[in-house]
Amino acid sequence: MGNVNISYNIFEGDLSNNLFTELLHLYNQLFEDADLEFFKTRFTTQANICSVLAFKKTQLIGFKIGYPIENNTFYSWIGGVNSEFRNIGIGKQLATLQENYAIQKGFSVLKTKSMNRFKPMMILNLKNGFNITKVYTNTKGQTKIVFEKQLKQL
Repeated sequence: MGNVNISYNIFEGDLSNNLFTELLHLYNQLFEDADLEFFKTRFTTQANICSVLAFKKTQLIGFKIGYPIENNTFYSWIGGVNSEFRNIGIGKQLATLQENYAIQKGFSVLKTKSMNRFKPMMILNLKNGFNITKVYTNTKGQTKIVFEKQLKQL
């Protein structure tokens, strides 16, 4: 398939209604336990949210969303790529663009969480220089793995 015709855009803050609807649809498609209300609430109430989006022509096919959580830490909250477009480097490019964004904004730490069932994401994090810093069980009984990466300023 190749990723020659893939374009990437970075959005700060709210998205247009149409684009947000597309994002919700893709999120719901990607995650079997998708909680649309939780997603909507976090996305619309989180200050300084940044969305890195991948498109094939006008179709939204991937996303990486994050926001600041501390003075020097940027939290990579959630991301995913449409299953038809996996294994061609889109996830890696989304992660790279988000990391570059965090560096440009002056953050020194990039933090994310994952779960054992999302092995491709865990592998991508480890390949991209993240370290596992913590493992815990949340209130829903899910085991979460915390990854952190020290960012090098440009």
